[in-house]
Amino acid sequence: MTCVIVNHSKLSSWLSWFSYERFWTVTAAEVFVVLSGAVLGIVYARKLNRGDWRGVVRGLSYRALVLYFAFLAVTLSVLILALAGVDVRALSSPDNPLFNEFLDPHSVDMAAWRDIALMRSGPWAFQIVGLYVWLVPAAIPCLFALRFSGWRPVLAVSWALYLWYQMAPHSLTPAGFEATFPILAWQLLFVHGIVIGYHRERLGAFVARYPRAVPSVAIGASAAFIVFALCNPWTDGPGLLRLNLVSPDFFTDVYVRYFPLTELGIGRLLNLAVALPVGFALLTAAWRMASPLGIVFVTLGQQSLGAFVLHVYGILAVSNLPRAQSDDVWMNTVIQVTLILVIAALLMAARRWPLRRATISTAPARRPVAA
Repeated sequence: MTCVIVNHSKLSSWLSWFSYERFWTVTAAEVFVVLSGAVLGIVYARKLNRGDWRGVVRGLSYRALVLYFAFLAVTLSVLILALAGVDVRALSSPDNPLFNEFLDPHSVDMAAWRDIALMRSGPWAFQIVGLYVWLVPAAIPCLFALRFSGWRPVLAVSWALYLWYQMAPHSLTPAGFEATFPILAWQLLFVHGIVIGYHRERLGAFVARYPRAVPSVAIGASAAFIVFALCNPWTDGPGLLRLNLVSPDFFTDVYVRYFPLTELGIGRLLNLAVALPVGFALLTAAWRMASPLGIVFVTLGQQSLGAFVLHVYGILAVSNLPRAQSDDVWMNTVIQVTLILVIAALLMAARRWPLRRATISTAPARRPVAA
């Protein structure tokens, strides 16, 4: 979530030099989707084990509705801000059907309202939430299949859908997010996350029996992907952070063939497969050093929807600052750190709000769902 805030602010800073495909050819989006599925699998596995089928359906359906109405609310709020004279171009994109409407909300017609309702249009920085509106209810049959059929058929179907998309790329919905996050491709990460979360204890026991060579191979593969990522000629930052082991043309050819983001190329999947567990192990080993920042990171992670909503308005605030387009990396770093801390502080304050505390205390079973 921290990387999302840094990357979406589009400021060159000390943070941006390391937040986007610097060490691995993996972005925050892929990790976010996998971990979201893992959390969902952990939470709802407990419900399924208790035989609470209705709780699973009710909880995931409710979450999908919350995400949908959050998408609508944020989109409408941006239009209202544009109507009030606020410059909202930072949330528009040439590929976004609502680009002109954001700039001139008076031109919004019935077709535009229909596009908003169908999630065809919306702030680009909030598009991935539209993906979750579809993935969360799709988790219901996945969880039931895990309970009754096991993980093999679930992963087989998931890979079949992914390969179908690779052979014949197409969208399943009219929603705008599919231009960047096509469901048929990105469901692969979410479903694998669900399986990991659902079988978390079994996976832990399985990993404990790994031969010693397996972690060494994973670390070696991760190191190879780091070397490849450091050869990226497009990443932000000084030349000292780049390697010149391959030519820009060669890197571009390999990247386009095997590491595309939208289609989730096989190279990106392999990179994620080794980097995520290695990164998890490194964070666990170094948690004593990282823990002082945990209050910020954990808050952003546990309340990710709130963080996503707030970061949209944070992008607007940053884009309207007098120095927003400055190349001063120190000032940009201060701006980004301030934005992260303000969002975390607002989320922590919201958790202490009396009404929210009362709601949580009367419905403790829903608390983990927010993660």
